[in-house]
Amino acid sequence: MQKSILFCLILFFSYKVYAQHDTVRISVKANVTKDGVIQLRWTANSPAAWRFTNSHGVTIERYTIMKNGKILDVPVKIALTKLPLKPPVLNEWKDIALKDQKAAIIAQALYGKDFDMSGGRPGIGEMIAMSQEQEQRYAMAMFAADQSYPAALFAEWAFEDKNAIKGEKYLYRVLPVRKDARKLLEAGSVYMGTDDYQELPKPLELNGIFGNKSVLITWNYTLLQTAYNTYNVERSTDGKNFQQLNKNPLLNFTGGDRLFYTDTIENSRKYYYRVIGSTPFGEQGPFSDTISGEGKNKLDYIPHITKVTRDRNGIYVDWEFSELGNKEISGFELQRSETANGTYTIVTHNISPESRTVLYSAPQPENYLRIAAIPKEGEPTYSYPFLFQQPDSIPPGVPKGLAGVVDSLGVVHLKWDANTESDLLGYRIFRGQIRNEDLIPLNDMANKSNSFTDTISLKTLNTKVYYAIASIDKRYNQSAPCFPVELKRPLLTKPASPYITNCEAVDEGVKLTWEAGNDESLTSFSIWRGENDEKNMKLLKLIKSPKENSFWDKSAMPDVRYTYYMISSNGYRDSAPSPAVFIVKRGKANPNAIKELKGERTDKGILLKWKLLSTDFKSVEIYRKEQGAAFTLWKMPELYIKEILDDTSKRNTTYEYLIVVKDSHGRPIQAQTKVD
Repeated sequence: MQKSILFCLILFFSYKVYAQHDTVRISVKANVTKDGVIQLRWTANSPAAWRFTNSHGVTIERYTIMKNGKILDVPVKIALTKLPLKPPVLNEWKDIALKDQKAAIIAQALYGKDFDMSGGRPGIGEMIAMSQEQEQRYAMAMFAADQSYPAALFAEWAFEDKNAIKGEKYLYRVLPVRKDARKLLEAGSVYMGTDDYQELPKPLELNGIFGNKSVLITWNYTLLQTAYNTYNVERSTDGKNFQQLNKNPLLNFTGGDRLFYTDTIENSRKYYYRVIGSTPFGEQGPFSDTISGEGKNKLDYIPHITKVTRDRNGIYVDWEFSELGNKEISGFELQRSETANGTYTIVTHNISPESRTVLYSAPQPENYLRIAAIPKEGEPTYSYPFLFQQPDSIPPGVPKGLAGVVDSLGVVHLKWDANTESDLLGYRIFRGQIRNEDLIPLNDMANKSNSFTDTISLKTLNTKVYYAIASIDKRYNQSAPCFPVELKRPLLTKPASPYITNCEAVDEGVKLTWEAGNDESLTSFSIWRGENDEKNMKLLKLIKSPKENSFWDKSAMPDVRYTYYMISSNGYRDSAPSPAVFIVKRGKANPNAIKELKGERTDKGILLKWKLLSTDFKSVEIYRKEQGAAFTLWKMPELYIKEILDDTSKRNTTYEYLIVVKDSHGRPIQAQTKVD
């Protein structure tokens, strides 16, 4: 039996050692400094892989993937290391080890003999001891490197690319040097550019529980665990001059959501506290908000909520409280708040000092609960808030009223009606380039407001962009996206000029026909006309339908040489003028049909009179022009009218009038007069 167990253990450890020795995998993380330096930190995946890379080293390659916002067709590769990077020999560690305790730990892990745990045991015991020793060395070295970036840099487990160029993005690869064909080598990689620099955030949710000659400082660790790995606590008595309290950086050894620090203080004296985080790259972020308070004579006993359980009658809250404090309190209260640091209201009071459980019959969807121990004298003590959430799988409503606009710089401004759910967390924004395609989410963190700003490229063939919004509640239930809104991009290029395919003069006027091409961005056409030359072109007609392809110029006069050209518009830019066309409309004048046309000045204006020899006419049109100008349509009187007063005429100005009468077939007959 003992032999069987020994055989299994040998197989297990042999497999473990073989697996670790067989694979060398590198994990890489990166950081960008304010000065544009890209910092790399890497670790091996196991003690055996760590020993392998320390012995043979690693090399670093950089591939330029993107430049000035454009992805390169062929990435540009350069080698950042001429020789493999591996830890310096022992003699070179002396100076840095004397200055940096973490560097001394790394040197000890690499070359020291104090990690020997075998105790001279033979056989399987020696194998276990050797394995544990390597794990100890590996764990301590990685721990020390995380606490001191200069030590990691000296150990050649970090690298700084000081030649990164703004506007470029790189793929960095850290490759173990191959010295053994039996090894399976896996390079680590990370994608980073100088434009990825972000200001470090300040620590969040700093809180202090002030007690009798002590204070418990606590802050949220989980929210910023990707940014900071250690923290320092500082204290002040005047709110201005702070001193660090902890000798060694504070770490999260428990794996909980929060970090804690206890300080001893004097009662009835105000103290100020703040915390600051440090990154694995040796950078310190901004200080947290400052909190303050005083130590007061309070209960020495603090309640602690142990569990909250659901029941058909509500929820049961259980807590712990030392029985030694029962005689010092009048009872307990159960209090509730919407947030951990919000205002708490009493939901159950007058709980007896001996009780350690209470029923809360009407809990809300989200509850921050605490137990208050009410002393017979002095101030209450409180348990740390306990979050209880009701089961919830129902998403919030689909957002409504989505609208947006794209300005000339490509900045998109979106706005929609705010949802009214009490447990709303925010919104997720989706974008697409083509109608009916699957939209891509733009934000991982919920957008808190009912507006959003995006930036899009205007140098694209797509003339439109599509957006949709979905709402998310605090339980991360997400609604369906709203119906996408279609927005037009401002167009930077001019549309193509239209082409006049036909220009025909008939009795009714001049008919223009044109082709506009297949430009879907067109919004309108403008038709321009000039008399006798192209120097005096005037806008004749604005056609707001891009689908139109013909127009009748019924105001064209006989025996006048007209020039026409057209311009198309996409709402942002106008095209160049189309090639011009020329035409003369011929009319059949019958001077006998209009007996006379004359005008005379009166005190009220110019009085026009005319006589027609027939009543078989279709319409009467009167044109007017000042000296040096072109005729424009002035009046269209009824057929029975034989005179009309021009009360808008100006004195000392010569006017010419042209009367055009169209017969029942639409043929024009005209007469002209001049009044000085």
